[in-house]
Amino acid sequence: MKQRILISLFLLLIAGFQLNAQEEKSEFLKTLEAIEGVEVIGSARSGKQFTEAYELKFTQPVNHNYPTGLTFTQRMFIGHVGYDRPMVLSTSGYQARGLGNAEPAQLLKANLIRVEHRYFGESVPDPLIWDNLTVWQAATDHHRIVQTFKKLYEGKWVSTGHSKDGQTAIMFKAIYPDDIDVAIPYVAPLNKGKVDPRIYDFLSSVGTDKERQKVYEYQIAMFEKKDQIMPIIKEMAEKRKWNFTMGIERGYDLAVLEFPFAMWQYGAFKPMSLPGKEADPEELLKPFYQVNALFYFSEPGIVGFLPHYYQAMNEMGYYGYDVKPFQKYLPDTVDITWDFTLTPYGIDTTFNPNTLKYMHDFVQNRGDNMLYIYGEYDTWTATGVTKITGLADALVMIQSGGYHGSHITAFPEKEQKKIFATLSRWLEMEVPVK
Repeated sequence: MKQRILISLFLLLIAGFQLNAQEEKSEFLKTLEAIEGVEVIGSARSGKQFTEAYELKFTQPVNHNYPTGLTFTQRMFIGHVGYDRPMVLSTSGYQARGLGNAEPAQLLKANLIRVEHRYFGESVPDPLIWDNLTVWQAATDHHRIVQTFKKLYEGKWVSTGHSKDGQTAIMFKAIYPDDIDVAIPYVAPLNKGKVDPRIYDFLSSVGTDKERQKVYEYQIAMFEKKDQIMPIIKEMAEKRKWNFTMGIERGYDLAVLEFPFAMWQYGAFKPMSLPGKEADPEELLKPFYQVNALFYFSEPGIVGFLPHYYQAMNEMGYYGYDVKPFQKYLPDTVDITWDFTLTPYGIDTTFNPNTLKYMHDFVQNRGDNMLYIYGEYDTWTATGVTKITGLADALVMIQSGGYHGSHITAFPEKEQKKIFATLSRWLEMEVPVK
């Protein structure tokens, strides 16, 4: 009898907790739960600037040309400050694991939505049909989200993103220019073709002659001591369970070719500190491991970014490798493209040049209210929007000495003032918000 009474009291206590939880739901949470096509997964980690933050799933058509056909759920996060504040849309180009820290949201004391890109992370349709992974389909995902949440947030909207996230923000703005008041893409490439030769030009001119020569000598040492290095590489790959569809030795060759791109992109290793041909294998491998290029040629590295490579090789463009300086060490007689990531899986690599032509025309002539942030030494600056030669009311800012992490508040005060004055004009409010 006593046990039954205890169980009954326990159940009543649980019911009371559940009732209190239901009663304590905020009005904002209730509003989110009432939106058609939105599922609230739970609370999300966020900075102190937000009063509430949640992870959501947003139902999207797999093919927006057939809105009543197959659907998938797109992962997204929302941080709420107030309906009277601006909204910043952070467009991920990859998987989104959380709300993140978007500089424009901090500068504007704004609400924030971060959206995972279709075909990445938890936002993968089933069955997976590659034909539906296009710039237009992704932009239309964002369009539907913006149109839904503009019913709540009627003020200014700003889109932003870093690297491929920023590339996504540019392309969304180009396809749906009226959805967003201002776009702030950071270090975002906008390539001119399947393989953009501007990368080669950048790598042949960045830094000083001595720095570039030092990088080249390091690569030569990595090729000439390959026989000594490979046993160490193979042991490391086995421990980390990295397999290579093209073979580990080919993966190593590609990673050596990749090294200058990765090194300059993040500034992780200064050229003049690179070891030379006299160094032993362990010393040579220290910067090689630091830029972590080899992982991206392993099967786990490729599969994790397969949707990105599909987009690059089919529509958005990328870069390749100039083999001429290293033909003595390579079997290739023509430059290498990233098709090698897709062909083992039988995925089409036919490139459609029309998207990039449209994008370049838009950013130069119709891409008003767009602020482009770049770093002087970042490799991706080579293919960025670094000049406005057309009629667009846009601003390009390149951080002197900056890399792939360049951002607004890293600029000198005078240049920050120029940025803030431009944003204030476009948004018709004082930036940054006091």
